[in-house]
Amino acid sequence: MLKRTIKFMIYCIIILFSGCMGGTPEITPFEIQHFNDSISEARIDSAYPSIRSNCDSLMVYLVPRMVDSFLKDSVLLLTFFDTGNLYRSLDKKAEKIVRQLEADCETSLLKETYRRARLRQKLKPVQHKR
Repeated sequence: MLKRTIKFMIYCIIILFSGCMGGTPEITPFEIQHFNDSISEARIDSAYPSIRSNCDSLMVYLVPRMVDSFLKDSVLLLTFFDTGNLYRSLDKKAEKIVRQLEADCETSLLKETYRRARLRQKLKPVQHKR
């Protein structure tokens, strides 16, 4: 009977120590921030090619229509940019960068529109006096 009691006490002590020592490690705020940053970077990395390809297709198909609208009436050009579809996300870092990428795309579209409009206006035939 004494041997069983001693064995029982040893097993209880082993279980008690293993239960107290084997807890999950605490997650530090630095690790949480690192995890959140890695998620933000993944979102930004996936958004960048999408925005670039969308901007390239807009450059091909939308800019000629924008040039025609600009040459008719410059106010009509605003209808292409007043969409109101702003990117919203709970992750403010990703939201800021995606909005910046979209703004860069719109800026390049406007620059290309103005450049093509100037070229189209300059290419009109000029009569020379004799």
